[in-house]
Amino acid sequence: MDLLSLAHRQHGVISRAQAIDAGFTAGQVRWRLERGRWSVVHPGVYAVPGHARLTWEGRAWAALLHAGPGAALALDSAAYLWGWREKPPAVIALAVPHERRVRRVPGTRVVRRRGLRTTLRRGLSVTTPAQTVIDIGDAFEASRQDAVSIAARAVQSRLVEVPQLAAELSRRAGHRHRRAVSLALGVVARGAESGLEVSFHEDVLRAHGLPPMQLQAPATIDGGSIRRDFRQARYGVVVEVDGRVGHGPAEQDRDRLRDRRTTRSGGITLRAGWADVEFDPCALALDVFGTLAARGYLGSIRPCGRSCAVSRLELRPG
Repeated sequence: MDLLSLAHRQHGVISRAQAIDAGFTAGQVRWRLERGRWSVVHPGVYAVPGHARLTWEGRAWAALLHAGPGAALALDSAAYLWGWREKPPAVIALAVPHERRVRRVPGTRVVRRRGLRTTLRRGLSVTTPAQTVIDIGDAFEASRQDAVSIAARAVQSRLVEVPQLAAELSRRAGHRHRRAVSLALGVVARGAESGLEVSFHEDVLRAHGLPPMQLQAPATIDGGSIRRDFRQARYGVVVEVDGRVGHGPAEQDRDRLRDRRTTRSGGITLRAGWADVEFDPCALALDVFGTLAARGYLGSIRPCGRSCAVSRLELRPG
């Protein structure tokens, strides 16, 4: 492959080593740099004519070429390539084998990994889906909710399966949210599509002994197919959880229509937001329990701990 074709494949960048391999002498490389034909992106990495302003992919290629053999895009950069992040991150994150040390250049972040597993995505070296998910969940800035959410999103994208995540997690004994992710994977396997849905299942339903609900339950409204976050079919109770701060008018209209159709068919919809699930799951559990009890549920609700709101009440149906 000639150098121009290689540069095109690499979104406008080449390395000094690639130029030498293509037959250029050190003097010819220096001449092109001095005349402004090529421009330096990183030490030993150049942008060729027509690529003065690199795309994100060009910046990613430049970072990989600078880092050298064995490097791969990682963390949010890998998540962007796998489609789990909408916008490309401003900082290019790279992973290199643990035994190597790479000098960080502006606009990049470098992490070292033992047992680095990589593949290709859109022509770029990138950490595997399973390693990407576990890496993101273990990042210093990642909360428990973040770690669970990326796992749920990745599984629902069908690019990785729960057993692969479990295997990767088993190799990371020091993972910051290892227990939370491990427990969540079972719920994700049953259909949870977000960390909030996992939290509702674990902290509201299971922790308070409430009857199980179907996740991502199929339904039909006005001839169209939709899915409900949670449904208890026996008692006609639907629960929708949403972590977004606010809805636009179109989304609000859609939600109201769905709720009316559920009521018309004899059911009822409860809606809960991020603050309800994460900061007051016990009160939410009481609301769910009361709704179920009003519709014929004869079971009980149990406190999830000493400070649980349920422990201060004597609740039984009727």
